[in-house]
Parts: sequence; C-alpha cells; structure tokens
Amino acid sequence: SKVERMRVKAERFMTLLFENYMENPTLLPERHQLRFEKYGTERVICDYIASMTDRYAQDEYKKLYEPFERA
Repeated sequence: SKVERMRVKAERFMTLLFENYMENPTLLPERHQLRFEKYGTERVICDYIASMTDRYAQDEYKKLYEPFERA
C-alpha cells in the first residue's frame, strides 16, 4: 500500500541520517556534541534526529547526499 511504501522510505531516510551522523558526529551542532560524553553518541544523535522537523530533516539529507546541494 502507499502508506507502507511511505513508512519504508521514511525509515530508510532516518537510518541514513543516523548512520551518517554516527560516522561523522562532528557534523552535529557543537551544543549537541558537548553532550556525547554524558549521554553517549548514539543517544545524542537519536535525540537530535527526533527533534528535527520534516523540512529540516529533508534539508540535512540533501546536504549530506545530494552532490551539488549547498552545505
């Protein structure tokens, strides 16, 4: 169904963001990086992604994965 396809796409989208931030944690804003030691990198990255609006998450994805997108 269309809903299931959208769910799968959204899951993959969030997974790619998470994996990229885990490989490159310095891409997170500094205020979030300061929380790594206390809460752990995975938890901080999860919280950061969870706090994103749909539009912001899409913009971040474009910056990370579209070759000619402005950083």
